[in-house]
Amino acid sequence: MNAVYDIAPNPSGNGWMVINTTTGDVARVGDREMSSLSIEDADDLADLLNHLERIKRARMH
Repeated sequence: MNAVYDIAPNPSGNGWMVINTTTGDVARVGDREMSSLSIEDADDLADLLNHLERIKRARMH
C-alpha cells in the first residue's frame, strides 16, 4: 500500500505539515489542521495516520 499521508514544509515557512497525498489537502485531526509542526511531530503523525489507514483498509477486506 502506498502511504496516504506524508509531510511537507509549510509554505508559510512555519514548520511542517502532514498532507493527504490522495487529495493534496492538509490532514485534519478533529477540527484542527496538522500544520506548523516540528519535523519530528509531523513525521510521527504521518506514520500514525498511515498505520490507522492500513488498519481501516484491512477491516474492509
